[in-house]
Order: sequence, then structure tokens, then C-alpha cells
Amino acid sequence: MRTPEKILERAREMIRQYAGADPDKWFYANRYVFARLQLDERKTKTKIKNSLIDRGQPCHYCGKQFNSSVGIHLHRIDDARGYSADNCVLMHAECHRAHHSEHQSKTGVTRKRSAKRRSGVRPVLVKRSKRYERMAFLYWWDITPGNTRDLLELAKFEAVQFVKKDTQQRCRVPVQALKGFLTPERQTTRSQGNWGIKVFREQEDNLAFEPGRSGDDWLFLPVVWLGKPEH
Repeated sequence: MRTPEKILERAREMIRQYAGADPDKWFYANRYVFARLQLDERKTKTKIKNSLIDRGQPCHYCGKQFNSSVGIHLHRIDDARGYSADNCVLMHAECHRAHHSEHQSKTGVTRKRSAKRRSGVRPVLVKRSKRYERMAFLYWWDITPGNTRDLLELAKFEAVQFVKKDTQQRCRVPVQALKGFLTPERQTTRSQGNWGIKVFREQEDNLAFEPGRSGDDWLFLPVVWLGKPEH
């Protein structure tokens, strides 16, 4: 019987076979598969969302109809299940945030995190960035070695989720994939030798990894932003 763990193990083995001893091929294949799986999920969510909008479904939280197709969030009724027509409803963006705020206060973050630890699932490290209007870049996250103990602490996480605070768009990058970018040579002179990660105005579908003290080139990682407003 194939479990998600077995499927992941098989995918990793196939990538290793493809890449051999070439780190560039491993990097490309790992990132390609990750980005396409995220895109598959996004397409599924968009299809369900559009179907609910076409049916005229009102906001599940406040009961009001939507005045625009922009800013409508898709919400799973049972967060233990995936995205399906019978498990999804629509909410205004502000209603969605209010719902999760109320749910969090009722259930408690500590209990939720403890349950994850007991189940053996590694947590996700969430990094949030404000928007920079007058810069060459739009968003900027720092990862501090002092907080990660040279990546040993970061290894406790399954992935890092980069969030844009203004739109709540997010992308998730496995920690294993980040290790190729967060090397000692690429540490900056800021603070404790932070690693800087940005989104440039002309390259919004990439995370840009800042050069280190040695003056190396910027490195770019293609990502898929989830929760992207539709126009």
C-alpha cells in the first residue's frame, strides 16, 4: 500500500536518479516538481472557487452577497480534509480573517502545535513581509542564523512559508530546498549575518536571494504564490 510518505520517498529517489552527482540538476528537478504540485493545487482551488461564485453562493461568515470577484477567499469547512466542492465555502477576505482569529482563540495555538508534534509532522516556519513601495523590490524577508543555529534549528521545520502581509499571498519552500541558498558564503553583513530574501518588481514569480559578503550574484527561485487575487 502506497502512503504519502512512500510517494515522497519514491519522488526523492527519482530526482536523485535523474540528477546523479550534479547539484544543479538536483536543484532544478526538486524545484520544478515542487512548483508544479503547488500549481496543481492552485488550479483545483480556482476551479472550485469559480464554481461556487457562478452558483451565487454568499459569504459563509456574514451571509452577504459579494459585490466583486476580487478579494473572495475559499475556505475549507473541515481543515482535516482537502479542497472539494462539498468541503469549501466562500468568504470575504476580512470575514475569513475574522473566522480564523475566532477559531484560533477557541482552540488555542499551543494545543494545535502540540498535536502536530505528537503526530510526527514537522511545523512550518512562517515569515511575513510588509510591502516596500519606493524600493527596487516589493517584499523582503530576513532569516537570522542566530535564530536557526546555522540551520540546525531550521531543520526542525518542514518548510518556510513566505507571506506578503498586505495581500496574504504565500508560497511555501521546503527547508531542504533552501539549504542550497542559505550557505555561510551568502550571509550578509547585516545583524548576525542574515540571509536576505526579496521579491523584485519585475520578477514577482521568483524569490531573490541576496549576495553575501563575497559579492556573488543574486540567486532566483521560481515560486507559485497561493491566495493570489484574481482580476
